[in-house]
Amino acid sequence: MPVLRPSLWVILLFLAACAPTRDVMRSPEAEKSALWSPCTRAQALMWEQEAKQQPDAAFQAARCYAVLARNGKTRAMRLENAAKGRTWAETAISKALEDGTAHYLAAYLAGLEAENDTLRGLALVPVIERGALAAARLNPELDHGGPDRMLGELYLRAPGPPVSIGDLEKALVHYKRAVVQDPDFFENRLGLAEAYLEDEEPGTACDQLRKVLTCMPPCNGQELPWKQALDLMKRLCEMKTQTQDN
Repeated sequence: MPVLRPSLWVILLFLAACAPTRDVMRSPEAEKSALWSPCTRAQALMWEQEAKQQPDAAFQAARCYAVLARNGKTRAMRLENAAKGRTWAETAISKALEDGTAHYLAAYLAGLEAENDTLRGLALVPVIERGALAAARLNPELDHGGPDRMLGELYLRAPGPPVSIGDLEKALVHYKRAVVQDPDFFENRLGLAEAYLEDEEPGTACDQLRKVLTCMPPCNGQELPWKQALDLMKRLCEMKTQTQDN
Protein backbone atom coordinates (compact mmCIF):
# COMPACT_ATOMS: atom_id res chain seq x y z
CA MET A 1 0.00 0.00 0.00
CA PRO A 2 1.40 3.44 -0.88
CA VAL A 3 3.05 5.46 1.86
CA LEU A 4 0.82 8.32 0.77
CA ARG A 5 -2.16 7.03 2.74
CA PRO A 6 -1.23 8.35 6.24
CA SER A 7 -0.40 11.89 5.14
CA LEU A 8 -3.54 12.22 3.07
CA TRP A 9 -5.88 10.96 5.76
CA VAL A 10 -4.27 13.06 8.50
CA ILE A 11 -5.03 16.20 6.49
CA LEU A 12 -8.51 14.98 5.68
CA LEU A 13 -9.40 14.16 9.26
CA PHE A 14 -8.01 17.49 10.46
CA LEU A 15 -10.27 19.36 8.08
CA ALA A 16 -13.29 17.11 8.47
CA ALA A 17 -13.27 17.65 12.23
CA CYS A 18 -14.12 21.27 11.58
CA ALA A 19 -16.52 20.78 8.68
CA PRO A 20 -20.28 20.54 9.26
CA THR A 21 -21.63 17.02 9.06
CA ARG A 22 -24.03 15.93 6.32
CA ASP A 23 -26.60 13.16 6.32
CA VAL A 24 -25.47 10.64 3.73
CA MET A 25 -28.90 9.07 3.48
CA ARG A 26 -31.07 11.91 2.18
CA SER A 27 -33.30 11.23 -0.82
CA PRO A 28 -33.71 13.87 -3.54
CA GLU A 29 -37.10 12.49 -4.54
CA ALA A 30 -39.79 15.08 -3.73
CA GLU A 31 -42.42 12.45 -3.03
CA LYS A 32 -40.16 10.75 -0.50
CA SER A 33 -38.28 13.72 0.88
CA ALA A 34 -38.99 12.49 4.43
CA LEU A 35 -37.39 9.10 3.80
CA TRP A 36 -35.05 9.42 6.76
CA SER A 37 -37.12 11.68 9.00
CA PRO A 38 -37.62 10.64 12.66
CA CYS A 39 -40.01 7.78 13.31
CA THR A 40 -41.27 5.95 16.40
CA ARG A 41 -42.04 2.30 17.06
CA ALA A 42 -45.69 3.20 17.45
CA GLN A 43 -45.66 4.64 13.96
CA ALA A 44 -43.96 1.53 12.61
CA LEU A 45 -46.67 -0.65 14.14
CA MET A 46 -49.33 1.62 12.71
CA TRP A 47 -47.93 1.24 9.21
CA GLU A 48 -47.80 -2.53 9.70
CA GLN A 49 -51.50 -2.56 10.55
CA GLU A 50 -52.37 -0.46 7.51
CA ALA A 51 -50.25 -2.44 5.06
CA LYS A 52 -53.20 -4.62 3.96
CA GLN A 53 -55.34 -1.64 3.00
CA GLN A 54 -52.78 0.92 1.80
CA PRO A 55 -50.32 -0.06 -0.95
CA ASP A 56 -47.68 2.40 0.30
CA ALA A 57 -47.93 1.33 3.94
CA ALA A 58 -45.43 -1.55 3.57
CA PHE A 59 -42.84 0.89 2.27
CA GLN A 60 -43.57 3.32 5.10
CA ALA A 61 -43.20 0.52 7.65
CA ALA A 62 -39.84 -0.42 6.13
CA ARG A 63 -38.75 3.21 6.13
CA CYS A 64 -39.73 3.60 9.77
CA TYR A 65 -37.91 0.45 10.88
CA ALA A 66 -34.82 1.61 8.98
CA VAL A 67 -34.77 4.81 11.01
CA LEU A 68 -35.24 2.84 14.22
CA ALA A 69 -32.46 0.44 13.22
CA ARG A 70 -30.07 3.29 12.48
CA ASN A 71 -30.72 4.90 15.84
CA GLY A 72 -31.05 1.80 18.04
CA LYS A 73 -29.12 1.95 21.30
CA THR A 74 -28.16 -1.74 21.36
CA ARG A 75 -27.05 -4.18 18.71
CA ALA A 76 -30.01 -6.43 19.46
CA MET A 77 -32.46 -3.56 18.89
CA ARG A 78 -30.76 -2.49 15.68
CA LEU A 79 -30.76 -6.06 14.35
CA GLU A 80 -34.41 -6.67 15.22
CA ASN A 81 -35.56 -3.46 13.56
CA ALA A 82 -33.40 -4.03 10.49
CA ALA A 83 -34.79 -7.53 9.99
CA LYS A 84 -38.38 -6.34 10.37
CA GLY A 85 -37.74 -3.44 8.04
CA ARG A 86 -36.24 -5.63 5.34
CA THR A 87 -39.30 -7.90 5.46
CA TRP A 88 -41.54 -4.91 4.82
CA ALA A 89 -39.23 -3.54 2.13
CA GLU A 90 -39.46 -6.85 0.30
CA THR A 91 -43.24 -6.71 0.67
CA ALA A 92 -43.19 -3.23 -0.85
CA ILE A 93 -41.09 -4.52 -3.75
CA SER A 94 -43.56 -7.34 -4.38
CA LYS A 95 -46.27 -4.69 -4.82
CA ALA A 96 -44.15 -2.39 -7.00
CA LEU A 97 -41.26 -4.17 -8.71
CA GLU A 98 -40.04 -0.99 -10.40
CA ASP A 99 -39.80 1.08 -7.21
CA GLY A 100 -36.09 1.87 -7.04
CA THR A 101 -36.40 3.44 -3.61
CA ALA A 102 -37.89 0.24 -2.16
CA HIS A 103 -35.01 -1.80 -3.61
CA TYR A 104 -32.53 0.68 -2.18
CA LEU A 105 -34.19 0.52 1.22
CA ALA A 106 -34.12 -3.29 1.17
CA ALA A 107 -30.40 -3.25 0.36
CA TYR A 108 -29.72 -0.68 3.07
CA LEU A 109 -31.61 -2.71 5.69
CA ALA A 110 -29.74 -5.86 4.68
CA GLY A 111 -26.55 -3.89 5.20
CA LEU A 112 -27.69 -2.95 8.70
CA GLU A 113 -28.41 -6.60 9.41
CA ALA A 114 -24.94 -7.58 8.25
CA GLU A 115 -23.39 -4.82 10.33
CA ASN A 116 -25.13 -6.03 13.48
CA ASP A 117 -24.87 -9.78 12.85
CA THR A 118 -21.35 -10.47 11.68
CA LEU A 119 -21.95 -14.23 11.50
CA ARG A 120 -24.47 -13.64 8.70
CA GLY A 121 -22.55 -10.83 7.05
CA LEU A 122 -21.22 -12.79 4.07
CA ALA A 123 -24.59 -14.46 3.49
CA LEU A 124 -26.24 -11.05 3.19
CA VAL A 125 -23.75 -9.66 0.67
CA PRO A 126 -25.68 -11.01 -2.37
CA VAL A 127 -28.90 -9.56 -0.93
CA ILE A 128 -27.31 -6.13 -0.65
CA GLU A 129 -25.84 -6.40 -4.14
CA ARG A 130 -29.15 -7.44 -5.70
CA GLY A 131 -31.08 -4.58 -4.12
CA ALA A 132 -28.44 -1.96 -4.88
CA LEU A 133 -28.11 -3.07 -8.50
CA ALA A 134 -31.88 -2.83 -8.96
CA ALA A 135 -31.92 0.63 -7.38
CA ALA A 136 -29.01 1.75 -9.55
CA ARG A 137 -30.90 0.62 -12.65
CA LEU A 138 -34.24 2.14 -11.66
CA ASN A 139 -33.25 5.30 -9.81
CA PRO A 140 -29.49 5.98 -9.92
CA GLU A 141 -29.81 9.60 -8.75
CA LEU A 142 -31.53 8.55 -5.50
CA ASP A 143 -29.74 9.71 -2.36
CA HIS A 144 -27.03 11.62 -4.25
CA GLY A 145 -26.00 8.56 -6.27
CA GLY A 146 -26.62 6.30 -3.28
CA PRO A 147 -27.17 3.01 -5.13
CA ASP A 148 -23.82 3.21 -6.92
CA ARG A 149 -22.12 4.51 -3.77
CA MET A 150 -23.47 1.50 -1.90
CA LEU A 151 -22.20 -0.85 -4.60
CA GLY A 152 -18.82 0.84 -4.61
CA GLU A 153 -18.43 0.29 -0.89
CA LEU A 154 -19.73 -3.27 -1.11
CA TYR A 155 -17.23 -4.27 -3.78
CA LEU A 156 -14.44 -2.43 -1.96
CA ARG A 157 -15.10 -3.97 1.48
CA ALA A 158 -16.23 -7.51 0.66
CA PRO A 159 -13.62 -10.27 0.46
CA GLY A 160 -12.66 -11.26 -3.04
CA PRO A 161 -13.52 -14.52 -4.79
CA PRO A 162 -14.00 -17.32 -4.00
CA VAL A 163 -15.07 -16.14 -0.54
CA SER A 164 -17.28 -13.28 -1.70
CA ILE A 165 -17.78 -10.66 -4.43
CA GLY A 166 -15.09 -8.10 -3.60
CA ASP A 167 -13.80 -6.50 -6.79
CA LEU A 168 -11.70 -3.34 -6.87
CA GLU A 169 -12.41 -2.66 -10.55
CA LYS A 170 -16.17 -2.79 -9.94
CA ALA A 171 -15.77 -0.56 -6.89
CA LEU A 172 -14.06 2.08 -9.01
CA VAL A 173 -16.76 1.86 -11.70
CA HIS A 174 -19.61 2.41 -9.25
CA TYR A 175 -17.91 5.14 -7.24
CA LYS A 176 -17.27 6.99 -10.51
CA ARG A 177 -20.95 6.64 -11.40
CA ALA A 178 -21.92 8.02 -8.00
CA VAL A 179 -19.66 11.02 -8.57
CA VAL A 180 -21.35 11.60 -11.93
CA GLN A 181 -24.76 11.56 -10.21
CA ASP A 182 -23.66 14.11 -7.60
CA PRO A 183 -20.09 15.41 -7.90
CA ASP A 184 -20.54 17.76 -4.94
CA PHE A 185 -21.62 15.07 -2.47
CA PHE A 186 -18.34 14.43 -0.72
CA GLU A 187 -19.06 10.83 0.37
CA ASN A 188 -19.00 9.88 -3.31
CA ARG A 189 -15.53 11.34 -3.82
CA LEU A 190 -14.27 9.97 -0.50
CA GLY A 191 -15.19 6.47 -1.59
CA LEU A 192 -13.61 6.99 -4.98
CA ALA A 193 -10.44 8.32 -3.36
CA GLU A 194 -10.15 5.27 -1.12
CA ALA A 195 -10.71 2.95 -4.07
CA TYR A 196 -7.92 4.73 -5.96
CA LEU A 197 -5.64 4.30 -2.95
CA GLU A 198 -6.40 0.59 -2.88
CA ASP A 199 -5.59 0.54 -6.58
CA GLU A 200 -2.23 2.18 -5.79
CA GLU A 201 -2.99 5.38 -7.66
CA PRO A 202 -2.06 7.93 -4.97
CA GLY A 203 -1.94 10.94 -7.26
CA THR A 204 -5.48 10.38 -8.52
CA ALA A 205 -6.71 9.65 -5.01
CA CYS A 206 -5.11 12.84 -3.77
CA ASP A 207 -6.85 14.86 -6.46
CA GLN A 208 -10.22 13.44 -5.41
CA LEU A 209 -9.54 14.30 -1.78
CA ARG A 210 -8.61 17.85 -2.73
CA LYS A 211 -11.96 18.19 -4.50
CA VAL A 212 -13.68 16.86 -1.38
CA LEU A 213 -12.03 19.43 0.82
CA THR A 214 -12.84 22.23 -1.59
CA CYS A 215 -16.53 21.43 -1.11
CA MET A 216 -16.28 21.30 2.69
CA PRO A 217 -16.70 24.76 4.24
CA PRO A 218 -14.63 25.74 7.30
CA CYS A 219 -15.87 26.41 10.81
CA ASN A 220 -16.60 29.99 11.76
CA GLY A 221 -13.39 31.90 12.22
CA GLN A 222 -11.23 29.18 10.65
CA GLU A 223 -11.10 30.48 7.08
CA LEU A 224 -7.35 31.20 7.06
CA PRO A 225 -6.21 27.82 8.50
CA TRP A 226 -8.66 26.14 6.14
CA LYS A 227 -7.14 27.89 3.12
CA GLN A 228 -3.66 27.03 4.31
CA ALA A 229 -4.63 23.38 4.67
CA LEU A 230 -6.11 23.35 1.17
CA ASP A 231 -2.94 24.88 -0.23
CA LEU A 232 -0.92 22.21 1.56
CA MET A 233 -3.13 19.50 0.11
CA LYS A 234 -2.66 20.94 -3.38
CA ARG A 235 1.11 20.91 -2.97
CA LEU A 236 1.04 17.35 -1.64
CA CYS A 237 -1.09 16.21 -4.58
CA GLU A 238 1.31 17.76 -7.05
CA MET A 239 4.28 16.08 -5.36
CA LYS A 240 2.59 12.66 -5.32
CA THR A 241 1.51 13.01 -8.94
CA GLN A 242 5.08 13.76 -9.98
CA THR A 243 6.33 10.78 -7.96
CA GLN A 244 3.70 8.55 -9.52
CA ASP A 245 4.63 9.68 -13.05
CA ASN A 246 8.28 8.97 -12.40
